Amino acid sequence: MAGYESATLDIDGYVPFSEERCRQYIEDGHWRNLTFHDVLDRAADDQPDRTAVIGPHRELSYGDLQTRSRQLAAALVENLGLEVGDMAVFQFPNCTEFVEAFFACSRAGVVPVMLLPRHRAAEATHVTNLTDAKAFFTAGDRYEMGFDHVGLVDDIAADCDSLEHRVAVCDETVPDGWHSFDDLFEPDGTDAADDIEVNPFDPGLMLLSGGTTGMPKGIPRTHNDYVFQWEYMASVSEVEDDWVSFPSVPIGHNASLNCIVGATFWAGGTLAVEPNLKPESLMALIERVGGNYTLPIPTQLIDILEHPKLDEYDLSSLEVVMSGGQKVRPKAVYDFVDNWDVGFENIFGMAEGPLICTRPDDDVDVQAHTVGRPIAPDADEVKIVDERREEEVQQGEAGELAVRGPGFFTGYFRNEEENSENFDEDGWFYTEDVLRLNDDGNFEVFGRMKDTIIRGGENIYAPGIEDEIIEHPSVMNVAVIGMPDERLGERPCAFIELEPDAEAVTVDSLSTFLDERGIAVFKHPERVEIVDEIPRTEVGKIAKVSLEERITQQLKSEGVLPEEY
Repeated sequence: MAGYESATLDIDGYVPFSEERCRQYIEDGHWRNLTFHDVLDRAADDQPDRTAVIGPHRELSYGDLQTRSRQLAAALVENLGLEVGDMAVFQFPNCTEFVEAFFACSRAGVVPVMLLPRHRAAEATHVTNLTDAKAFFTAGDRYEMGFDHVGLVDDIAADCDSLEHRVAVCDETVPDGWHSFDDLFEPDGTDAADDIEVNPFDPGLMLLSGGTTGMPKGIPRTHNDYVFQWEYMASVSEVEDDWVSFPSVPIGHNASLNCIVGATFWAGGTLAVEPNLKPESLMALIERVGGNYTLPIPTQLIDILEHPKLDEYDLSSLEVVMSGGQKVRPKAVYDFVDNWDVGFENIFGMAEGPLICTRPDDDVDVQAHTVGRPIAPDADEVKIVDERREEEVQQGEAGELAVRGPGFFTGYFRNEEENSENFDEDGWFYTEDVLRLNDDGNFEVFGRMKDTIIRGGENIYAPGIEDEIIEHPSVMNVAVIGMPDERLGERPCAFIELEPDAEAVTVDSLSTFLDERGIAVFKHPERVEIVDEIPRTEVGKIAKVSLEERITQQLKSEGVLPEEY
């Protein structure tokens, strides 16, 4: 593989790294020309009996995982007819099957697309069609997810022309027209996968982000740029090969897949997976497996700290706790450090690549009040620019974060409009996030330039929800904003002007309406304010700042928010 100097797959709508940048990153030692399964094989060849994955249904050594991923890769090629460059949607809970399928796809050259368990029909249809996915992997009756994911795929299949194969993780019932995950394995069929050449310069997975239409954008990540970040995350987090790491958010989310899963396999450690991500289940997991390293969102930190049964669980095995996705309350950082003597990593991250975090041995004040430094300061190119994107601001001033380097993506998939808006001709990606570089070399995050609500680490693009709500027969005008919330950071709130003589819209009736339109539950407004007129600026734009101030004051008057918020 060392002879490759650029991508070999010609995928319509994919923006590859230039040959010049590929050569430079190889020469500088930033890229090691390793695929995802190369990382697994390195650990398996060195320590085949070491435990790789602990799950609720089975435990696999590195040797087991290596063998099973080869067997499944052979089935993808021989039985399903998937080829290098084909895409497969993943909508798994946190489970061993995800890990097996992820490394199997890497061996077969198939690109997994990371749909999250909370996504529903609208997002699933969009993502499947955007990527021309040929296969869809999801949870069957083995895992109780509180939602029929098999039914979701059956419902959207007629609208997804590319979709040829459906694979479910089943124990008892294999749905009609579906493959059982366990029955796919080819015990003697590893040669078919071993003969496939996978280029580490090519896309290895497709992450998702919010888009301008409210639907997810595709974020292709190559083996090289993602493994580069696995190595650095393992280094800055000081992950040891005898550690047990566990993802506290969905495993297909970049926060888990990159910072926890990837870093753990790079270090040769053990990954523990738990489908139920509620606080009590996570605390029980920590106690059961001796969990050392994780990344919960700030909401989960608070839920653990305030849990009535906290004293019943032994969390003393924790070594490093990372958190981000929204502002981490400083008190939560201090409490975790005081209670369990952890190294706390406060992180700012994006699926597009930027990863900036504090280090486990930083002073606790730095961990509580900043997001630290880039994970690869010798390789990451980072600058803070003014609103015109023309000049860098002075150190200590806030501006837009722009990045370029061996750990960042090169363009949204099949989205020329976004790429034109957010990339310049020199390859710099403008993130639309406002940060400041302090005199001590640590960054602070101040907010977002675009109209996005972050609810407990989940991005909700407000205009996309507004486009759905405006179709309600009672709604004449609508503005969706993020109302402040101490636990989740923000919750969506809808200000609505009603049509004349229309029936009132409530939270429940609006949620039912959005359910029928296939919109994920976490995007539904959790408060509805009926107003005579939505305020606008002198140029006719909705004055969302005015609405945000109004709802903040209202929440304070109701005692929902403290006066000092």
